[in-house]
Amino acid sequence: GGGGGGGEEVDMAVRCLYEILDVERDADDACIKKAYRKQAIRWHPDKNPNNKEEAERVFKEVTNAYEVLSDPDERKWYDGHRDAILRSGERHQKGGSAGGGAKEQPEDEAKVDLYQYFSSSCYKGKGNGPGGFYRVYSEVFDLVAETERDRANAKGKHDFEFPPSFGCTSTEWPEVKAFYDYWSNFVTERDFEWMQEHNLASAPNRRIRRLMEEENKKVTRQAKKDFNDLVRQLCAFVKKRDERVERR
Repeated sequence: GGGGGGGEEVDMAVRCLYEILDVERDADDACIKKAYRKQAIRWHPDKNPNNKEEAERVFKEVTNAYEVLSDPDERKWYDGHRDAILRSGERHQKGGSAGGGAKEQPEDEAKVDLYQYFSSSCYKGKGNGPGGFYRVYSEVFDLVAETERDRANAKGKHDFEFPPSFGCTSTEWPEVKAFYDYWSNFVTERDFEWMQEHNLASAPNRRIRRLMEEENKKVTRQAKKDFNDLVRQLCAFVKKRDERVERR
């Protein structure tokens, strides 16, 4: 009860979805469904009147784990990014470990770790208030958009159009659709230069310099692709859980 208190009370410790359901990582669909039923019965808040708060938290965690692992696309993506998702709870920072030509990661790019938002434990309830689904994801996508706008401006692209806002429970469908259309086709303005491994100034000759340049380009191309995929995947994750989409 009571509400309020801001979003900071949401527990961001990220647990492995397979661990939550107590199944092996190669478990088949039937096994996952059975494990979910068992955990859901055990942790249902109605069955835990003396321990309602913890039961609600675990029940939500169990439901989230089942939602992800029972969807083939979401499970595949989770399996491929599991380590990054689990690390996100530690506010994993890449700080300065990127070798020779390493530049610092710009602070605004490091500020929001998107992996931790692939879980229903990052929001409380489907409301608009602090810590609620619509507030949490509004803030996340706005932060991404602000960084994108700053990158575009820094490159002299001043026609950057700020994307449609996520809105709230009562936002009309055309605006909701515009939001999802934009983010599901997202293309980043970031250049990921800080991930380049080679400092071109240290090249002994032009041939090596060209090879270094190629390597650097390959790294940044891959980083851009990965980031585009990450943002689009988060958009899909949110859309699947957005009641405005279901209501339509």
